[in-house]
Amino acid sequence: MEVDISKKVTYFVKYGLVGLIVLALLCSGGVWFYQHQRSHMKIYDAQVTSTMVGVKTRANGKIAEMKVSDGDHVEVGTVLARIEVNVTEEQIQQLQQNLELARRNLEEIQKGQTITTPVMTGGSTNYAAQADLARAEARMQRMNELFEMGAISAVKRDEAAADYAAAQAAASAASVPDVTYQTIVQPSSPEIIKSAEVQVRQAEAALENAKKDSQATEIIAPVAGTVYLTDMKEGSDVRAGQTLMNIGDAGNIWVEARVTPEQKGRIRLGQFVSYDINGHSLQGSVLELEEDAKDAGDGEASGTANTEGSAPNMDDGKSVVKISLSAERSFDLKPGMKAVVQFAVNH
Repeated sequence: MEVDISKKVTYFVKYGLVGLIVLALLCSGGVWFYQHQRSHMKIYDAQVTSTMVGVKTRANGKIAEMKVSDGDHVEVGTVLARIEVNVTEEQIQQLQQNLELARRNLEEIQKGQTITTPVMTGGSTNYAAQADLARAEARMQRMNELFEMGAISAVKRDEAAADYAAAQAAASAASVPDVTYQTIVQPSSPEIIKSAEVQVRQAEAALENAKKDSQATEIIAPVAGTVYLTDMKEGSDVRAGQTLMNIGDAGNIWVEARVTPEQKGRIRLGQFVSYDINGHSLQGSVLELEEDAKDAGDGEASGTANTEGSAPNMDDGKSVVKISLSAERSFDLKPGMKAVVQFAVNH
């Protein structure tokens, strides 16, 4: 049995066409509504920015060779420059001798001070001299008695006194004391020992620093990133700790845009942002909305670093917007690249 579908086709065409027209009108209205409810705000002077890592010298000396140029991309461990240090081999040898002397001095002090003192002991006795002394003393006493009795003259008494004095001297000379020597160790005071220990530590530190300085002939890149040279050149004198160059850390990089207070009020944290860099379209999100530069105290940069010659005017009343970089990209990004940022904002 044949079925006539002409009526159904006519009905579908009639009302289906109307449905398509209505759907098109609804889509057009939706697009119009979206376009009138939301618009896009573009910032044309944004740029790729990164944390700057200062590369410092470790010893006093002179720049013998610069191995990189401004704007070069380097990896961790790349040799950036060579330094001719001021430390000589003779100086290291002198410091080594100073250390050895300080150590020997400490050892002697820790042992204490050795002191030798004489000790007097009883000497030997001459018995004949002692007998002569006793006889002379008895005779002198007898002569004194006789003199008092008037039996002898004063001359005889004085002769007896002289004999006694001579016998006494002879007896004293005959008795010589024995002398011995005693050696003792006197401990050093804690203050003296501590002072000697400090001298050893200072000598060790001086020698160690000199050895490190003598080996600090190469300046190595601490991070991967873009090189930004200072005014240091080959032949320039440098001091230990002086910044030789900066490296824009490729591991800590973002897009930075500066907006007016009115523009800032239309941006919120976390919102998605689209931007173009060197013809590449990428997306990210707002990481930070920093305070107005005019309210930032002394007007210093907010810890971010710009390429040489492109530092923004921090007195223009604008705020910094930090935007994340897309992890999915097919090209390398370097600090200083220009970007056009587009924010979707409400009216």
